Amino acid sequence: MTSILSRIALVALCLLAIALPAQAQDGSVTGVVRASVAGVGYSPAASPLATVQVRVLGAGDQVVASTLTTGEGTFRVDGVPAGTYTVVFTSAGWEELRETGVQVTAGQATTLQVAMAEQVFNLNPITVTASRSEEKVLEAPAAVQVVGTEDIAEQPAVTVADHVEDLPAVDVLKAGLQGAYVVVRGFNNIFSGATLTMTDNRIARVPSLRANILYFNPTTNLDMERIEVVLGPGSALYGPNASSGVIHTITKSPIDYPGGTLSFGVGLRSQGDVEGADGGLPAAAEGFASSDEPVYMFEGRYAWRASETFGAKISGQYFTGLDYLYVDEEEVEPQAVAAACQAAMYDPTNPACAAFDGDLDLTMAGDRALLQERVDNVAGGRDFDLERWSVDLRGDWRPSEDLSFILSGGRTQSVNSIDLTGLGAGQVKDWAYNYGQLRALYKSAFAQVFFNKSDNEDSYLLTSGRPIQDNSSLLVAQLQNATPLGERQRFIYGFDFLRTAPASEGTINGQYEDEDEINEYGGYIQSETDLGSQFDLTLAARVDKSDALEDPVFSPRAALVYSPNDAHSIRATFNRAFSTPSTLNLFLDISGRPAPLFGPFRYDIRAQGVSKDGLQFQRRDGVALPDHYTPFGPAFGASPHQFFETTPAQLWNEALAALALLDPDLASQLSMIPPPGVDDVDINLLSLNTGPGPQFVPTLGVEDGLEDLPPLKPTITNTFEMGYKGLIADRLLLSVNGYYSRIEDFISPLRVQSPNVFLDAETLIAYLTPFIGPANAQAVALGDGTLPGVATVPLGVIAVTESGGDRAVIALSYENLNDEVELWGSELAATLLLTDEWELDGSVSLVSDNEFEDSQTGEVTLLNASKAKGAAGVRYRNADIGFNGHFQSRFVDGYPFDSALYGGRVKGFAVFDLNLGYRLPTAQGVWLTVDVQNIGDRGYQPTLGAPRLGRFAMLRLRWDF
Repeated sequence: MTSILSRIALVALCLLAIALPAQAQDGSVTGVVRASVAGVGYSPAASPLATVQVRVLGAGDQVVASTLTTGEGTFRVDGVPAGTYTVVFTSAGWEELRETGVQVTAGQATTLQVAMAEQVFNLNPITVTASRSEEKVLEAPAAVQVVGTEDIAEQPAVTVADHVEDLPAVDVLKAGLQGAYVVVRGFNNIFSGATLTMTDNRIARVPSLRANILYFNPTTNLDMERIEVVLGPGSALYGPNASSGVIHTITKSPIDYPGGTLSFGVGLRSQGDVEGADGGLPAAAEGFASSDEPVYMFEGRYAWRASETFGAKISGQYFTGLDYLYVDEEEVEPQAVAAACQAAMYDPTNPACAAFDGDLDLTMAGDRALLQERVDNVAGGRDFDLERWSVDLRGDWRPSEDLSFILSGGRTQSVNSIDLTGLGAGQVKDWAYNYGQLRALYKSAFAQVFFNKSDNEDSYLLTSGRPIQDNSSLLVAQLQNATPLGERQRFIYGFDFLRTAPASEGTINGQYEDEDEINEYGGYIQSETDLGSQFDLTLAARVDKSDALEDPVFSPRAALVYSPNDAHSIRATFNRAFSTPSTLNLFLDISGRPAPLFGPFRYDIRAQGVSKDGLQFQRRDGVALPDHYTPFGPAFGASPHQFFETTPAQLWNEALAALALLDPDLASQLSMIPPPGVDDVDINLLSLNTGPGPQFVPTLGVEDGLEDLPPLKPTITNTFEMGYKGLIADRLLLSVNGYYSRIEDFISPLRVQSPNVFLDAETLIAYLTPFIGPANAQAVALGDGTLPGVATVPLGVIAVTESGGDRAVIALSYENLNDEVELWGSELAATLLLTDEWELDGSVSLVSDNEFEDSQTGEVTLLNASKAKGAAGVRYRNADIGFNGHFQSRFVDGYPFDSALYGGRVKGFAVFDLNLGYRLPTAQGVWLTVDVQNIGDRGYQPTLGAPRLGRFAMLRLRWDF
């Protein structure tokens, strides 16, 4: 605790040292307010506006002074200390107006002449994400949701996921206090990267892994201006891997938002009603436990505005606390084996220790030390103590109205956390995420270059103790310009370059470590045409070429928008988007855990990328099945990573070699029997189901033999959409979307691609009966309680020639689905302003299906999202008394789930949240907020493989100065 408080105090003192403003003599702000004239703005001939509230805001939007306009629209605010301010004008029925950067000089009056527009656009904010240029939400040729500055400021969110989880079409898999995987319109997964996440036009995903680990983003709540979410494909402008949508966080400029803010939050979380859940089973039986240890979150921001043209800022965050507790069934058995190895003093000849040697050469003392490290990692189990810190820097220079430069950089250090991966949970230790970004804007031209990099050496998988090192990087350069042709036509065009450079020291990409870099090039053009009669036509086309793909990919886009007036729009759109195979899809080569048999024999369950050339089985003339590996190779002087022909005779010999170690006499007797031929005993192909309680199941889709895995193709998403956005009676903002998506060449999650070979029990018993009698034949084939049956043991595995490691490998890999995935969906979102203080909001999202069966293989692909979900809430804001409140409810219907090692059904749940805020009148700039998630503390499990979540409450004290 002392360490935590000292770190918080140190950061606070640093910010205060540079933030305390100098005191000066008071000045005044005077002026006049009139109605806006279309096409002109302010006009002396326009009608004056009376009773407009005028507020002078200092740092952090703290009210310094306020007044009301007279019947002639004039106002005067005295007693304003010298400095830079924002002046806000508000009046019922009129759009709020903010004049930023108002300079007040001691002893002088600053005069303003402003024009206010009617409140047609109050619920219609500016967005830049849908078209890569500024436009109103109602004008955008896509479905866009915006989380505004006020909404962000009022909620002390742990990550961005907390701000967007109530939005329509957004699917969030929460895996703890900070772990969350977010996509738009389904197809979520553990370690998901299906949706493009950005911060200030910078791709914000983890380099190489293409995972949206949101807490790695160094941006703090205090520094977010807004969050824009585009529903549906965005590849035409953003390139690959934006096929389901875009989540874009936009931060505050130090020039437009000067001043300082400090925030300190203390939270308490409970595990939910675990004692009474699921038939009254005790918490330990469910793998859940409860704890009420506090959570701490400190944030700070200070922005220095030197002049109208230059500003700089620094922001940071420190977060720590005990995560929700959870016992994963996949980790229980490895922990027991690791404990047995510890008891055996890490003796590599002990079967328990042998399960952890993997690729280690145990004759070397250094590798013996690595064995001990892996064993201790697994035996120690999960470390639930979360800790992370981040810092973000930015400087803005605007030498003229048309030219600006922005330089920024940041770092997040995850000191300790737990994240889910395709091979089970990983313990994250000192994983750093760094970025640097330079942006330049000149009139309508935009250029940027940014560099994202991971820095990690100490993380590991909890099921095997194997290290996960990631020092990968992403380098991106982008150019964009817009050219108008007359008043009705504009073109936006640009070029992108992306270079992904994985670097895992062989721990993630194994054998592919030196050949896994990918370069991607893309160019696009978008035409925006005013057709007259309230019609606007947007046409776009993009071409991308990736090193990982043989052919370039074409992404067209078309949108027709009808706007009868400024408050309503109807659109019809078509988008063809794509996702390229990720570096994990192509180059993953990592052992997840062993699959023990008996004695020293085991398989290596290994995640295997498809490579740029696909995966091939080794075949022999005259043999029906491809060659196989056998873990019993060392029993007859061979390597477990050596190919053998897949025939009944070979499998019989392998069975005898293994049996000789268990019962030499029986093996000697059976060796007198002639090996069976292909017409005597059948061979069965069974695949390991790697989910909870692993078992072998019939291999699907192999009636015509095993086929090689071809190179992966990009996933193409074609989406047709109709939508309406409208502002009704200046009070109701309504958004309705309906879409149809057809997804071609969908890339599956990790699946077992190398089936195991078994001798068929029925034909083996028939073959052995003439030699040893029916009773003995059945005992040999099926086992007798003391020895395993020859037909019950997976004698080999049909592996691809590219299999990594040095063991007999059960490979999990990826493939394109044979069938197209088709689904219909719709979303409705509404916001109703009851009064200037009271607001109602709600949304509903529906999809036609969340299970898709492949007609050729029978395998099922899941949406991993609910077919029905929604949210509803009521909000109150009163600036005069400084109080705000928001009560929110959200529900998610149950759905089938299958990702990585976790499969089953996620139960439906309903959650109620409450947020309250109050600006203290006795302390300038001090704001107290309380945020309670899951008020009723009704435990729910948002995704499999993750803990049950209960109530989480945070009290935050915020000071704007």
